[in-house]
Amino acid sequence: MNFFIFEIISSGVVIGIIFFQTFFVAPIIFSSIEESQSRIFIRKIFPKLFTLLSIIGFIMILSNLFLNLDNKVKYISIINFIIPLICYLIIPATNRATDRKDKKMFKTLHMTSVLLTIFVLFSNMILPFFNTYKLFT
Repeated sequence: MNFFIFEIISSGVVIGIIFFQTFFVAPIIFSSIEESQSRIFIRKIFPKLFTLLSIIGFIMILSNLFLNLDNKVKYISIINFIIPLICYLIIPATNRATDRKDKKMFKTLHMTSVLLTIFVLFSNMILPFFNTYKLFT
């Protein structure tokens, strides 16, 4: 089995999770659930989202260690593990800012989380372009 394909599939899963959360879950929550209920749901789902992304990144790191894949692929695996972990760790501060109605702090923390997630998304979108010749060997 070509293990580079495993990495591409893993990246595809990460991309799918981020797209699903961004374009389906979040808009549906904010458009169909009242604010008090959506706050509860959002506070439950985002830690799970970032945990899942970190777990996938960790699995990718382990596969890279055992399979000795290209360094560029290893970097994306590390990105997939560390950045969602950072997003997970800033959730309590983001929630505190919301509770205290500190809009400036919330906006900063939320934007940080969004930008980091976009970085993870784009990192995974470029993975198939690394060593594409390995797909055919």
